[in-house]
Amino acid sequence: FVFQEFNLLDNFTVEDNIFLPLVLADKTYDEMHSRIVPIAKELGIAELLKKYPYEISGGQKQRAAVARALITNPRLILADEPTGALDYETGKEVLQLLQDICQTQGMTVMIITHNSALAPMAHKVIRFRSGKVTSEEVNATPRPIADIEW
Repeated sequence: FVFQEFNLLDNFTVEDNIFLPLVLADKTYDEMHSRIVPIAKELGIAELLKKYPYEISGGQKQRAAVARALITNPRLILADEPTGALDYETGKEVLQLLQDICQTQGMTVMIITHNSALAPMAHKVIRFRSGKVTSEEVNATPRPIADIEW
């Protein structure tokens, strides 16, 4: 799960926050380290791993939260406004990463957003109003996030 408000623990470093699901799964440090390096590089947070959440920006916190969700190689990621605290370019990078993971690893990412401009990147779009489904549509060929302006 990628929370809109990050849900990072202030007394843990960014690295430890990302490692938390793997620690709970009783993984070795070597395995945790081998998983974090490529994710941290891809999200542009490799240099922040030894910092604490209170030392980094909101956008950096959100990227750490995305890394924490990806570190376990899940089949499903639920993301509540995953770009809400990010600038436009960083938001596109995070969405591109999520889209790439869906395509290359067969992972499902469910994004909850108020930004309907992101709809063309999805395979399926479900719109709600007042807790009820108002429409559903399937995109046979989702557009790359790089082609979408919002």
